Amino acid sequence: MKMNEKGQMVAPATCRMTAEDFENKGGTSVYWLGGGGAMINSQGTIIMIDPVLEGFDMPLLIDIPILPQEVLKVDAVLVSHSDSDHYSRATCKNLKSVCNAYHTTFYVASLMKEECDIDGNGHDIADHFQLGEIDIELTPADHAWQRLYESYNYRVWEDRECCGFYLRTRDANLVCWRF
Repeated sequence: MKMNEKGQMVAPATCRMTAEDFENKGGTSVYWLGGGGAMINSQGTIIMIDPVLEGFDMPLLIDIPILPQEVLKVDAVLVSHSDSDHYSRATCKNLKSVCNAYHTTFYVASLMKEECDIDGNGHDIADHFQLGEIDIELTPADHAWQRLYESYNYRVWEDRECCGFYLRTRDANLVCWRF
């Protein structure tokens, strides 16, 4: 592993994404978008989980693999919780023209409507929904540490407002995404 001058671990060089990554390749492929973000291409169904492709509030130590204006299509964006390193308002807004649906918890869906004019689909933990032939389940994720600090009281930090996603794809690949 490489370290920078501050002694921080540095990820390898970013692999840039291309139009080919959005094509149906007959299976399931997972692409790292940086941080906690990923793109999943399952039989040509494109899902982005927690994409922070722009608008992060501090310098990043990697180059982002694709910019929102380069994204060809997204069948759904899934957002696990409202922290800025998982819910990028700028990215969500700039994907609206190519994104068919946004899925998250009820609270984050309300933020999407209020802050981005996006009609997100809100779900409870353990809810299932279908995206093409992919079954997606919201899983519990303990990420409510913010409740311990008064300075974070500007948001709701209940357990049901943070989730992971469990995806069951047609080709029997299972992708578990927890935060």
